Amino acid sequence: MRRRRGLPVRIAHLDTGRTWRGGQAQVLRLLRGLAAGGHECLLLAPRGPLLERAAAVGLQAAAWSALGEWDLLAALRAAVALRRFDAEVAHCHSAHAHALGVPAARLAGVRAVVVSRRVDFAVGWNPLSRLKYRMPVDRYLCISRGVMDVMRQGGVPQERLALVPSGVELPGSEAPAPAAADLRALVGAAPGAPVIGTVAALAPHKDHANLLQAVVEVVRARPEVRFAWVGEGECRADLERQRAALGLEEHVRLLGFREDALGLLAQFSVFALSSYLEGLCTSLLDAQALGVPVVATAVGGVPDVVEDGVTGRLVPGRDPRALALALLETLAEPEAARRRAARARETVRGFSAERMVERTLEEYRAVLSGRPGAPP
Repeated sequence: MRRRRGLPVRIAHLDTGRTWRGGQAQVLRLLRGLAAGGHECLLLAPRGPLLERAAAVGLQAAAWSALGEWDLLAALRAAVALRRFDAEVAHCHSAHAHALGVPAARLAGVRAVVVSRRVDFAVGWNPLSRLKYRMPVDRYLCISRGVMDVMRQGGVPQERLALVPSGVELPGSEAPAPAAADLRALVGAAPGAPVIGTVAALAPHKDHANLLQAVVEVVRARPEVRFAWVGEGECRADLERQRAALGLEEHVRLLGFREDALGLLAQFSVFALSSYLEGLCTSLLDAQALGVPVVATAVGGVPDVVEDGVTGRLVPGRDPRALALALLETLAEPEAARRRAARARETVRGFSAERMVERTLEEYRAVLSGRPGAPP
């Protein structure tokens, strides 16, 4: 039976993230947007920040966790919840949710199964990965063209792919961010001194190690510059050792996870992104929305967002010298940096949270109607 456009949809969302990162922020934004549009949603997620925040704003949520990608008991528990909720769409938001949620949804008789793909890591590179990406998924929602390319290279048919970029809350479209601490006081910078900031998990693909090498060159030319890293992750201890070995403790401050991250980001002189793999960095979008000049690596989905010399500066990945030179140029030419930031503030409107919700809903309805994925 064909669904008439505009009717409410019942969607179950599955996520296995236990911490608060960009993916969890996207899930919550999507849930709130769908609920505001009259659609009924259920969130299945582990006890943690996402589940707590969803429940706090009145969204239907239930605790669900898994020991790994092949936890059959977790898949069975998800199938029971999906059948009880009578979901029309099952939307899997993480790697483990993909592996467990797809068979659970098929077992529960859910009509449509959708998976969000937020990273540009290679797929299908070993037997288990090949099996996972041959599961009966109706649509993969790719957050950038870079992610779509990786999926195609991994053997996923084009008709099962759709471009649905991440979305950010644009200034004025939500409640103000929590009051932020004074950034310069936090990092030991003089009032008005340049602070180059990064908001990213301390994970290998974010490549803070190469950023440290760029810091060496930046502070050699501009000793007054300070670096603020907002985020937590498994690489912290290694990065602290490297920072000490380079004698950069005074210049680079690791601030950890911060509830006031958005308020701190607004105080950056420049936003720096050093990833060698990147699906589509929402912190980069936040920086553009706040009018902060951007210097980033031209990897994954970043070129979807940043046009070199127009809305920011792009440099090759894993090239600390190129990164350092672009950062120094941005600091040395503030008028040009402000022009690029102003232009970015216009173009980032195409990445609003509202647009992300609309595109996701379009793909739900396309799958329910049997239509192929929308081309980029």
